[in-house]
Amino acid sequence: MSTIFSRIFFTVLFIYGTCFLTAPLAAQTSLLLNGNFEDINTCTEYNSECGVEGWFYLNNVKVQMLENEEPELYQYIGNNSFGLFFTWNGYQNFSPIVGTLLPCRLQKDSRYIFRGLFKKPKLDKKLVFWPGVVLGENFYVPRRPFAATMHPDSITQIKYLPKTGFYQFEYSFTATGKEKYLTFGTYITEDTARSKNVFIGSQSVSVVLDNFELLSTEGPDGTDCSHFVEMKEAVYNYNYRHKEMDYSLYSKGDLNIDFSKHDSLNKTVFDVPLKERPVKIDTLKLGDVFFDFNKSKLKQEGLTMLAKYFDEPERKTTIDSIYIEGHTDSVGTDRRNLQLSRERCESVRAWMLRNEVLPDENIQIHPFGESRPMVSNSTSQGRARNRRVEIIVFRRQKN
Repeated sequence: MSTIFSRIFFTVLFIYGTCFLTAPLAAQTSLLLNGNFEDINTCTEYNSECGVEGWFYLNNVKVQMLENEEPELYQYIGNNSFGLFFTWNGYQNFSPIVGTLLPCRLQKDSRYIFRGLFKKPKLDKKLVFWPGVVLGENFYVPRRPFAATMHPDSITQIKYLPKTGFYQFEYSFTATGKEKYLTFGTYITEDTARSKNVFIGSQSVSVVLDNFELLSTEGPDGTDCSHFVEMKEAVYNYNYRHKEMDYSLYSKGDLNIDFSKHDSLNKTVFDVPLKERPVKIDTLKLGDVFFDFNKSKLKQEGLTMLAKYFDEPERKTTIDSIYIEGHTDSVGTDRRNLQLSRERCESVRAWMLRNEVLPDENIQIHPFGESRPMVSNSTSQGRARNRRVEIIVFRRQKN
């Protein structure tokens, strides 16, 4: 996923970012890495810019750096804002968009304030948007076992900044001392009070973020941040922004970041073992030949392939969860391709449920339509390769 730079014009000067607090905070450095989203990451897979340093996301989210055009505004909103895009498919609980590792150990029972700027997405009038956040030992992923004890919260303290297009939010909380990740996300629900009509279908969502801060109400001396520089170096050196990042976050809510250069960092900051057993991942690919043409029905060859893989008892008992990704070529409309990729994912999931491979909550689908081709769609051979369903199987490691 390469980063696309777009021009965005801000018409009004904004300097009120620090005036929204219920009580003023002493001048201090934010406890977030790259909260202004100015440092850009170059991923190693493609040697190209593909995100911002220090912030991570699942593969259903697309990112885009938005370059601010007016030089006189740089000192207030910086060079870049962070644009994130995803498709809402009706899930009305907290949906994660982006998260970060905290470089400092928060002090148990101390109060902190998380604040920043966002632009509300343009949604169907039947839908309501609220930002949300969750802090804990993992990156939050809905319905995953490691997220069972995490409790996302909506952010209700919001102030519109006239003529800027931005809203400023603020969220106060008491730390447990075990926070490792901060995950920012959304709640999108149906507005039943304003509309009697039920919303049907999906909704494209785009959110613009800027100037995120995490501050202690006790001032700069209220939190131990002695490893900030080392932590920043280790996190910034993590340059895998594609499937490796997504699989790590989804499978265990944690990134495979090497802290070995700083022997005391993990124990001091996070109090977890330095070396964690890796999660084993298998990937099955069902090409277009396993489905009826332009349909979601699995052919007998596809059913046989699934049965052969999942019917082995030893192989089946070690499965923790499954990710099903649907992809198409670029022929046809975006809407139809997204629908077809979804229907094929659902067809595979239905087979798994009928054959008791896993409970429903451990099988997630991610239809991408034509948005993630493996190769160019300019030839028939390329289009055939792009029409596929990928089944990513996460396995528990044997002791």
